[in-house]
Amino acid sequence: MEVREIYKISDMIHKAAGWKKENVFLFLNTIFWAVLAFVIGAAAFTLITGTIAGHGVSLFCITGYAGMIIGFFGGSYYLYRKE
Repeated sequence: MEVREIYKISDMIHKAAGWKKENVFLFLNTIFWAVLAFVIGAAAFTLITGTIAGHGVSLFCITGYAGMIIGFFGGSYYLYRKE
């Protein structure tokens, strides 16, 4: 999924619910990248060690950093460049 598609989805939500488009976009972008990092991290830990048990803190950090750095800050930069 590209950032432009997330922006289109946030535009549809903006029109339907009346929320501010930029806020919806930042929320969706952050959630998307956090979920993607969680799935990839869980798959990697499962393939490498055979289980995700005992890797909860590492998985939490991977998810949080990806959501904040790529999702929130990357989305903010995208909005900055868009306008």
